[in-house]
Amino acid sequence: MTSPDGPHWLQPLTELLRQPPRVQSLNTNTDLLWLNSDHDTITGNKPWKLHGHLSRLAHKPSALLSFGGPYSNHLHALAACGQLLSLPTIAVVRGYADCALTPTLADCQRMGMELVFVDRNTYRQRHEADFLAQLQQRWSATLIPEGGSGPHGVEGCVPLAQWCAGYEQVWLAAGTGTTAEGIVTGLPEDTELVVVNVVADQGELLRRWSAQVPGRWRIVDDMHGGGFGKIPTALRQLIDRYDTQGIALDPVYTAKLLNAYEHYGEADKTTLLIHTGGLQGRRGLSER
Repeated sequence: MTSPDGPHWLQPLTELLRQPPRVQSLNTNTDLLWLNSDHDTITGNKPWKLHGHLSRLAHKPSALLSFGGPYSNHLHALAACGQLLSLPTIAVVRGYADCALTPTLADCQRMGMELVFVDRNTYRQRHEADFLAQLQQRWSATLIPEGGSGPHGVEGCVPLAQWCAGYEQVWLAAGTGTTAEGIVTGLPEDTELVVVNVVADQGELLRRWSAQVPGRWRIVDDMHGGGFGKIPTALRQLIDRYDTQGIALDPVYTAKLLNAYEHYGEADKTTLLIHTGGLQGRRGLSER
């Protein structure tokens, strides 16, 4: 398994992702892998997906444009990467300009990102070719899908599998499943990937993976806590419990990962849990 590589203009990000992540032992058979770096903001799985999209571009783009909500980890990472690479960034945000900025969007704006607010009906057009062409023409920007998803995002996450060798199981939380699909592509045949779906998608991720994704994997579909971004009381209590152990969990992904592992984990198997970051989103806990 090789480290991430890319064109010369992308080297500042490439070098950050080449740093080995931190591994924390939780018990005799279970480790927690933190996708961290020396950068305060560029952490977690989102920069890996972005690297997959950007590494295919031989020349530095004039700007980057993507989509997200008011607490988007993806937009936060995109703004930070744009600042690192001296690249203008634009975000099409689901929401209204006259509302107070969330801490996430305030960070994005501080890092130089231009925020373009649209209503829900307009936001639904983010997958339509005509709408995307209009955006590309208006800002002369390279478009990146919401969340960094898509084949290029998957390719960006394949190198993460190098940190998973030697375990019988690897667990991580998934929304679009992009990071998980990249990892399972590079896993040894004797390692099972367990994907905790944080979206109440009525089995859509399972159906798609069953049709398209080879390898040893299974999807936990009943630990989403009511849906994407939903944070029930029991999950808040779990976050508080892990805080007392010095393990910070984000409410959207890693808290649901640890909750699922506590319910379904197999103590006799060597297991790696992947902490995909997103801790900036904890600032919105009191608002949800």
